[in-house]
Amino acid sequence: MDEFRGPAGVLTVILFEIAFGSLAVLVVSPVWGVVKRGYFLLVGWTAAVCAVLAAVAAPAARPWLRAFALLACWLVLGLHVRPALARAVTAFTVITGVGTAVAVAQERASGRVVGALVVLAGAAFLGATWNGMVLGHWYLVDRKLKVDPMRWHSWAFTAGIVLALASAALAKGGDPTGSEASLNPLLLVSDLTLYLAFGLVGVCALLSFFVHKLVNEGSIRAATGMLYLAVIMAMSAEFAAKARFFTV
Repeated sequence: MDEFRGPAGVLTVILFEIAFGSLAVLVVSPVWGVVKRGYFLLVGWTAAVCAVLAAVAAPAARPWLRAFALLACWLVLGLHVRPALARAVTAFTVITGVGTAVAVAQERASGRVVGALVVLAGAAFLGATWNGMVLGHWYLVDRKLKVDPMRWHSWAFTAGIVLALASAALAKGGDPTGSEASLNPLLLVSDLTLYLAFGLVGVCALLSFFVHKLVNEGSIRAATGMLYLAVIMAMSAEFAAKARFFTV
């Protein structure tokens, strides 16, 4: 679909990855029954807003993105009304998100299976990075919170970096297309987007080293600062990788 191509299509993928990835990481993270409800509301609202914006960014993709957005909003409402059911609702939303990721892959000409793997890997990378940054800020609200959840998220961030490398490696080679170059004239340079993707993921790997060190020392604020930078680098890396893989 033409409406899904170009900058709007890439932006749609990134927004969906943030929404889906943050909920997927939330389901498996050791924060349930440990961190206060406000943290879940913050992550849930982020996912809902990003899912809605993704549907707006690509009109052709609205049918299945709208369904995911509605489920994300339902999750937020469930957190407000019935927190005990929130984890089950989150898991159901994540399962639906897998189907949405496959639908995203079908919109591209790069292959359904590879496309789905690229989207899922990018979602895990962005979700782990975003949730870790948000949780780090939550330590300013709940000063009695133990370091274990943050230590888990630091390892999730590291695992996300490995997946991000796979996502960048699966990006198609060759010369940039006109649609890709429309994002920035500098992308007319062959493979520049791939160099950017790998380089920015490398920066995230360096930040991961400092995050682990600071968390082990109990310096949660400093680790959060590193993750704040990592969020910017991770989004930029994913945008570069998806600009090469998803534009046609």
